Parts: sequence; structure tokens; C-alpha cells
Amino acid sequence: MSKLDSTSIEELYGAKVYQKYPVTIVKGKGAVLWDSEGKQYIDLMGGYGVAIVGHCHPRIVDAIKEQCEKLITCHGSLYNDKRAEFLEKIIKTTPKRLEKAFLCNSGAESVECALKLAIKYTGKNEIV
Repeated sequence: MSKLDSTSIEELYGAKVYQKYPVTIVKGKGAVLWDSEGKQYIDLMGGYGVAIVGHCHPRIVDAIKEQCEKLITCHGSLYNDKRAEFLEKIIKTTPKRLEKAFLCNSGAESVECALKLAIKYTGKNEIV
């Protein structure tokens, strides 16, 4: 392991995409984060939705552990019991006219799908 601290390693190897604050977060619980010095912060970012229910929520941790012991991921070209269960819950929760869902990993994937669906639906082959 490197003898450099986390800040130095990220500065050396990380793409400088985000403004960085001089804080090294090492732990989270609920909406609270702790830095390497033990100082507490309220997490107002929530990992872009990944931690929207808080950090280390016991039910989420248990569900992740349980699923990881069975299967980490399953490509969309194969059927999967948990994905089917999730899709059914989504569709039963949304308005009746929404009968299908597309699960994806990013905003880029969702925009790509939206463009493909627009082309398929309209029959046009150009988008302005």
C-alpha cells in the first residue's frame, strides 16, 4: 500500500473533475458522515441518490449482503428473479398507462434509450 495519504493519492491519480473540499470522509451512518479526524458532517449529497435512505441503513446492508451471497449482477439479456420482482413492483406502483420499465445504470443509458424509442415510435430517423 502507498505511503501517501488519501488526499495525495486522489490528487495524483484522480481525474480533476470535481471541486474537492479539504475533507477525507471515512464513515457514514444515516445522514451523518465522519472525516478522518472524527468530525461529523450532515451528508447533503447522498451519493447522487445511492444513499438517499442514509448510509449503512441496516435493512439495506442486510439486503445487499443477502443478494451478494447469491449473485452480484445479471446482464439484461438473461432473465433474473430479483429483477422480475423489482419490475413488477415498479409497474404496480406507477400510473396504469405506464406498462413497461427500462432499467439502466446511468443517465447516458437512459437518454440513449429515449432516443431509440423516439425513433422507433415516430418512424423518423433524424433527431434535432
